[in-house]
Amino acid sequence: MNTLNRITQPATVTPTVGSIPEPEKVLLDGGVPVWLLGSGSEDLLRIEFVFEAGQVRERQHLTASLVNEMLTEGTLLYDAVTLNNIIDHTGAVFTPVVDKDNAGLVVITLSRTLDKVLELAAEVLFNPSFPENEFRMLIERRIQRFLTSRQKTSVVSRELFYNALFGNAPYGRITTPDDFAVINTSLLQEFHKEFYNTGNLYITVAGKDPHRAIPSLNRYFSSSGNCRTGEPFTEQSKQVIQKREYFAEMPDAVQSSIRIGWKGVCKSHPDFAPLQVANTILGGYFGSRLMKNIREDKGFTYSIGSLAGSLKYAGFITIVTEVANEYRVQTLNEINKEIDKLRQSTVPENELVMVRNQIMGDMARAFDGPFAVAEYLRGVLDHGLTLGYYRIFEETVKTITSDKIKELFNTYFITDESIEVIAGPR
Repeated sequence: MNTLNRITQPATVTPTVGSIPEPEKVLLDGGVPVWLLGSGSEDLLRIEFVFEAGQVRERQHLTASLVNEMLTEGTLLYDAVTLNNIIDHTGAVFTPVVDKDNAGLVVITLSRTLDKVLELAAEVLFNPSFPENEFRMLIERRIQRFLTSRQKTSVVSRELFYNALFGNAPYGRITTPDDFAVINTSLLQEFHKEFYNTGNLYITVAGKDPHRAIPSLNRYFSSSGNCRTGEPFTEQSKQVIQKREYFAEMPDAVQSSIRIGWKGVCKSHPDFAPLQVANTILGGYFGSRLMKNIREDKGFTYSIGSLAGSLKYAGFITIVTEVANEYRVQTLNEINKEIDKLRQSTVPENELVMVRNQIMGDMARAFDGPFAVAEYLRGVLDHGLTLGYYRIFEETVKTITSDKIKELFNTYFITDESIEVIAGPR
């Protein structure tokens, strides 16, 4: 009988992502691309329609989000109540989605109602009526949300940070009361006509036997060839070459929100994947340098984290936390100390092993199930990449060296060139 050796530590093995299903690409009549991910045992399909119709395409602020929110508020054939009753009767779920770059609709449906659901999806996406009454009610709700958000330090600091980073271009615009005063249904109709068309669309279908959706998709979403799209407005602020500090006074706030950051790189850049490892060490998981110092050791905050993110046309790096007002200066000093340590010294091997395992474990869980894989597929398609990106990312995580991480911190995390934003009381 073998006895358990409690003296020698077992060898550490870095987990792998495991199997990443390869999507099949199909073109509808007229050339609309459809990506199929076939797996799962439930008789459900997740179908996502993605248009390049996000905030970056706006000429008038709020247009993209309002168009998207109003897709299910009535169409040429149905008023809002009738439309939503029909959707409910099919058992499907329609979820409009919009972000900085793209917008569209996520549909989850049973196979037995697939054709009817896709007919309704086409009606919602291509024939919204933008009724005036529903528009006015939506604007009133949005104004109330806007006024409430003005009391939150986290919202104010976030908007001020991205404005400092990207200027008054779409990625950096700050919403004002005037935006609600000038927006109208005519502007929504113009935006919808320009961007919600089959020439500006791709589709993903995930679930059990996704091929069964193709006949109905061809019936309702094939391209007519008479489509046009505008160019995104992506002008950004000048590159930061010296430290910039911003303060938003909020006298009634009980704590302060802090954001520090820099311009980063897009997902297609060769440094983006290694930056994810560097970011994880700094503030990307519960055992990160920032969490250990500022939460566990100093007790200045309940939570602090960092992110190296990518939009379609720009990248960013940001550190975010909320602290008691009396700890603001000390927190900023400690953040800069942790960054300077990583710029001056290499990461110990045992810490790098832990971070590798953390990232790979997160990735393995992320690819569990066809719906989750579909979300990750969109995360690369929007950047002109394929799911092969994640194999490159996996290899980067496994092979990156401490010297490379130090180099990244000296390239992208320069404390004398950061943007620092505080929202809180004087």
